[in-house]
Amino acid sequence: MPPNIEFQEQKLREHHGDQDWKVPEDSIQDLPVDDPFTPLPAPDPPKEVPERFIRACEGNEEEAKKRYEATLAWRKEYGMDTTLTEAHPNFELIKANYPHFFHLTGHDGESVFYDQPPRTDLQKLKDGGVDTESLLHHYVMVTEFQWQFIDRDDLSRSITVIDLKGMRMTDFAGECKAYVQKCSEVTNQNYPERAGYIYVINVPRWFNMVWKIVKPWVDPATLEKITVVRGEHEVLDALLERIPIENIPEEYGGKSMPLGQSPEEELLRALMQHNIQRAEGDDSCGGRPSCCFCSFQYARSY
Repeated sequence: MPPNIEFQEQKLREHHGDQDWKVPEDSIQDLPVDDPFTPLPAPDPPKEVPERFIRACEGNEEEAKKRYEATLAWRKEYGMDTTLTEAHPNFELIKANYPHFFHLTGHDGESVFYDQPPRTDLQKLKDGGVDTESLLHHYVMVTEFQWQFIDRDDLSRSITVIDLKGMRMTDFAGECKAYVQKCSEVTNQNYPERAGYIYVINVPRWFNMVWKIVKPWVDPATLEKITVVRGEHEVLDALLERIPIENIPEEYGGKSMPLGQSPEEELLRALMQHNIQRAEGDDSCGGRPSCCFCSFQYARSY
């Protein structure tokens, strides 16, 4: 078991409430897996179209069914129902060169995600063997972590803060542009109705030029949830509308721990460490039921 995991799990529950991703000990024996280290199977997807997809299609059930079926096919093709149980050896390299963090909750318990794309060092990622397709796989893995570990409610929505401080015109070109577009396409299609509020902060003066390019990639319903903010005080005031000051990181004028040190981030790192150790044959975690990661079961497979 990775060190300090029980403490991080406790802190996570303090902010997000009880989560049921650990299978109760008395039900372990009923699961169709004998090896306590073998990942538990994800639940079968429902035959009926989930409400999120119907909402995203404005009540058009035929269109929602097509979208749902496309998502199930995508998940099968990319192995999304096992990605959180697999080793991710490039995790720390990506985290060090592409700053993005889960960080506590909003006023209504929403998970909050901070993204700082201008600080991404694509060259260092390339030098380490991470191409844009690998980066996209990491992005969807992190998204899965959000909705399988942090908040398992199928109707929950998130708060996203996209910090463009330091962005240069040349940053939005070539591979960077292609990556942003692909991420937008994947989330719009496969994680409908998950965006609650989106703050784009510290935008450069020429941002309007880029925004004209980006807007067509974004679902119209998501566009209505985006707020663009300039200025340090304006940013804090905007965040305070949705996030308690005790939950805002100090980098943005809040009173919580710095980005990267939240219970969510510690748990994610512990999960990645666990998966690498298991891939190397290290059984020190103990398996089920003592290991919360070996006892983890997906909330959904859609």
